[in-house]
Amino acid sequence: MEKLICFQIENTREIERLASNMKIRVIKADASIYNETLDNIVNGKISSVNSTSSASISPLIADNQLPSDSILIFCDLSEKHLNRMLFELKSRKVQIDLKAILTPTNRKWTLRQLHDELKRERASFT
Repeated sequence: MEKLICFQIENTREIERLASNMKIRVIKADASIYNETLDNIVNGKISSVNSTSSASISPLIADNQLPSDSILIFCDLSEKHLNRMLFELKSRKVQIDLKAILTPTNRKWTLRQLHDELKRERASFT
């Protein structure tokens, strides 16, 4: 099933609207699951993952340990939907700091590990 994981994205309305038109499920990941694997998040094995509300911050994660970057993860999107979503996000000027595609390798990573890797990759380009 095609899904999007949104982390630290303040206003997800436009993303949800676009995803709804393509029958893509949107998962709002909050601070309480920053140390959970992407596989658990995508498969709903975390009780605080849902599409309408957010859970409180886990005591293991302090506010100052969270990234300020917004992250959008594309999970199992068809090439057509991925291209359309990227085009629409750009044309509607939806600001997202980091984007990733769920892969067999990174699905075992935590959200924290993915964020660290995306930051390293971005730094290598600048």
